[in-house]
Amino acid sequence: MSCFSCRSNNQAEFPTEMLIHFGGLKNLDKPGVWLFPMLLVCLDCGFLQSTVPAPKLASLAAGNLLHEPVGGSRACGDNVPPGDHIRRDA
Repeated sequence: MSCFSCRSNNQAEFPTEMLIHFGGLKNLDKPGVWLFPMLLVCLDCGFLQSTVPAPKLASLAAGNLLHEPVGGSRACGDNVPPGDHIRRDA
């Protein structure tokens, strides 16, 4: 499978662990959601792909994270438009 962004075949998988926090002061009492996905990283352009397992996706949805507006403030300063990094065909 080629890179979704640049179509390169120079990709590698990496095991990860991440903790997704719910943003905003109103969510300080909500626990984060731990994930241990494999990330597929394009070694040419840096694009990465991952999938959230169904039970963890349900936890995120229950915490209302998925109901926040897309395109709000971003933590990183990259030039990828909000939502463009999300693989929608997974």
